[in-house]
Amino acid sequence: MNTIVIIKISLIFTLILFILGFLLPLILIKRAGKDPHGTHHGSKILTRLSSISIFAWLLYLLLFIFLPLNIVLFDLLEIMNISFFLIIIGITLTLVGFLFELLGILTLGLNFRIELPKEETELITSGIYSIMRNPILFGMFLLFIGSFLMIPDIFLLIITICNFITFNSKALDEEKFLLTRFGEQYQVYKNRVGMYFPIPLRRIFKFKKS
Repeated sequence: MNTIVIIKISLIFTLILFILGFLLPLILIKRAGKDPHGTHHGSKILTRLSSISIFAWLLYLLLFIFLPLNIVLFDLLEIMNISFFLIIIGITLTLVGFLFELLGILTLGLNFRIELPKEETELITSGIYSIMRNPILFGMFLLFIGSFLMIPDIFLLIITICNFITFNSKALDEEKFLLTRFGEQYQVYKNRVGMYFPIPLRRIFKFKKS
């Protein structure tokens, strides 16, 4: 089995896990009589572009998997000296990323929404959310990095950077929304737990300065 076949099989599983990981919870939320999508109201334009950037990522992976010829025009294979070890790292990151996604979605339960929720929701600070405030996006970032390591292409690099920018903007909008809805309760939680890491980065930098 050659390297390209291994990459394509890995990407197929990545897409299946990613799609099912989001689709099944949305179906369950819909059956519970709630709106699984939410609203864009209050979101920045940059945040709204996240749906375009994630679509570009999904489309690129599909084209790479199913086109008979390699669609890469300006690749970084020679620069990065791609190896089987690099592919293993990419596959590992996608699996770990999916695990974070799944834990985040399962912990949220019926509180999970694609966008900002219209209905009343609970502030979840238990489980994986006791370690980081945004495990779902953290998992997605690992997926983006993992897929890039498997396809180190300049186009996918651009798409990956766009996804980082737009989804981080989405996370910041959600932070403002949660602060407005839950007030001091969320502020205390925010001060205690980092957005993507167990400890808020500002506390780490403050510690270093002192």
